[in-house]
Amino acid sequence: MIENAKKLFDSIVNKIGSSSSVRVLHSDASSGHLPSKPSLVEAQNETYMELRTGSAESKGMLTGFGFLVGGYGVVLFLLIIGFGNALSSDWWLLLFSILGILVPAAWESTRPPSLPIVFNRRTQEIYYDLKGELYHAAWEGIEAVAYEYRMVNQYSGSIVHGNLEIVLQKFGDPGNRVALNLSGISAGKRLPTLVGIWEYLRCFMTIGPWFDETGRKTESKSRFVEETLESGQVSFLDLILDSRTFLGQERKEGNGVSGSTVIEWIGSYLLFPVASGMEFIQRVDRKRSRKHWPEVVQERLKPNGPTTRLIDIEENYMVQKQKELEELHERMRKTLPR
Repeated sequence: MIENAKKLFDSIVNKIGSSSSVRVLHSDASSGHLPSKPSLVEAQNETYMELRTGSAESKGMLTGFGFLVGGYGVVLFLLIIGFGNALSSDWWLLLFSILGILVPAAWESTRPPSLPIVFNRRTQEIYYDLKGELYHAAWEGIEAVAYEYRMVNQYSGSIVHGNLEIVLQKFGDPGNRVALNLSGISAGKRLPTLVGIWEYLRCFMTIGPWFDETGRKTESKSRFVEETLESGQVSFLDLILDSRTFLGQERKEGNGVSGSTVIEWIGSYLLFPVASGMEFIQRVDRKRSRKHWPEVVQERLKPNGPTTRLIDIEENYMVQKQKELEELHERMRKTLPR
């Protein structure tokens, strides 16, 4: 088990074989880098900031493929109707196509949402949900490990990957700890970028909530923060729709249209159902996520909520919960027939 950043650092160095591309970062000291946009920020205000996890970015894939198969099935049925009378088997095609759209969407939209990583400025702590279990860490004295490494395969060659990780402890079980990646998808992340992401988080927790691209405090939301929030809202659907504009841009330039642009343009229409399904589920996820946090977290995210940290109340809270559970068992024992 990785207990702290030092052991995490040692574990990473042993894994990648070098310490030159690994760096330990501190909450109470500047890294010497300017803050860079994480592109994962879902919300940022005076009280807290929400950081999207890597798993949340791929949420809704099943629904997306349901939209793809079901959508094309409905289109095929409409073409059959348009060119002649539908047979009984064609109506079955329509039924299964509709079910292919509705069943995955209903299943994924009722599953527990992927909760974001929350940085609470008021209480100076971090929250994370792992399969329904609450993990947390106090910001004071926390350390992060940023590192990059290369993955090589016969198809893509050598690609740089990188992670920015911290260690959190389970609420009610301090000995149970996990390493959490704050930087989202690893591919393409370089060490300077990871350090810049940490500096953005550090500025929010120590200087913020508002600051500029140099890390200096501002009285209101700066253009730098606004651009960060805008980039955090970009979805797969937005990228698909944006790729449709490349064809027109190349035509206007008058230098001909490249084959890759044509492929992107065709792909934007073929993958539109997938992107729409993912967008639907992720929007539902974001709306439901706040209500799925435990009460001790929800009340601390309110502007006038408690300022005590989870690490300060952990022991007493668990004792109280155990007492309530024992009282419940005692009442059940007395009411159940013997």
